[in-house]
Amino acid sequence: MHATFRHFPLLAAAFFVGFPNQAEAQSEADHAVLSDAAGEPIVIGSAHRIESSVYGVQKLVTVRLPRGYSENPDRTYPIVFSVDGGPEQDFELLSGIAAEAEFSTSFEPFILIGVRTDNRYAELTPPLNRMDARTLTAVYGDRMQPNGAPKFREFLERDVIPWATNRYRTDRKVLTAASLGGLFVVDTLLERPEMFDDYIALTTSVWWDEGRVVDEAAAKLAAQIPSDRRIYITMGDEGVGNRSREWLETLVSAFDTSAPEGLKWAFVDRSGSEEHRTMALMGWLDAFRTLYLKPARTGNPVPFVYHGGKAPDYTAAARANLDAGACRAEIARPASWSEKNAAPGGYYGWCLLMKPGLPLTAGNFGPGDFGHPKK
Repeated sequence: MHATFRHFPLLAAAFFVGFPNQAEAQSEADHAVLSDAAGEPIVIGSAHRIESSVYGVQKLVTVRLPRGYSENPDRTYPIVFSVDGGPEQDFELLSGIAAEAEFSTSFEPFILIGVRTDNRYAELTPPLNRMDARTLTAVYGDRMQPNGAPKFREFLERDVIPWATNRYRTDRKVLTAASLGGLFVVDTLLERPEMFDDYIALTTSVWWDEGRVVDEAAAKLAAQIPSDRRIYITMGDEGVGNRSREWLETLVSAFDTSAPEGLKWAFVDRSGSEEHRTMALMGWLDAFRTLYLKPARTGNPVPFVYHGGKAPDYTAAARANLDAGACRAEIARPASWSEKNAAPGGYYGWCLLMKPGLPLTAGNFGPGDFGHPKK
């Protein structure tokens, strides 16, 4: 499912790192009064203050557990660490994505751990080697304090990840964030790949330090050992007038030529349908339906949707697939939507693995690679 990057019309990114559902968009005070005092609040998660051995202060994390978590004591779940994940940041939106997993059953439910950033311009930024920090402070003021990313990674490694994985039943660890946080995700895969199993980077700030992080990506990927890690990257229309297209092309090319053995990577271009402000919902939904997609059987229990009010008969192959038991990855047949719809009688009743949403623009996922890796 490889696509050549240079054929898609990405517009160059505007020079900014804010993301509208970050702390700038909604204060904690606003968040606290979302409910009507005359009613009963609806709980979507919990907030916890944990001691940080790295920062020497208490730091806030948010948690949403999957529905049925306590009733399934032997089940483990992917655990998603959302940077910029405070209650007034991305936690609510990603809680909705987690709820969609449970209601639609189209992708695996997950444990959500939101890690609030107190000053993302200081905590998530890689070192500067090419740019003069004064050019950044002229735009962002004193809150821009580059080179905090290594310390924030240490905070995740020493404090947040042990706290969460010792407390909850987890399997694959996922790191995700958007905008400047998306750069932090990519930078973490390049600098400390072993920290997480899966990486999701939305609308990545590839302009940082004049593209140094992406310019160095190929060499750093080539030096990594084989693994079953995966990364999903997506970007929309970021504006006009700078070099982001070139930098993003460099990053995609690095994965194309230098990804270590076993690393699965996917890039989805949204420049024709989304912009920086509108990326998050569709970007995260598609990312989880790529990395944690669940197969499903074709067909509809309502007979009126079929000609004559009667569903097609099962083929011998479909009957054998049904007899193999519940629809699951081991018996799923990869298929595209067009393949299924071109032969509805032949595919009726099959357990199929079909990725919804936009096709990959570039990447090395094969038709059977979507979803939770087989254990």
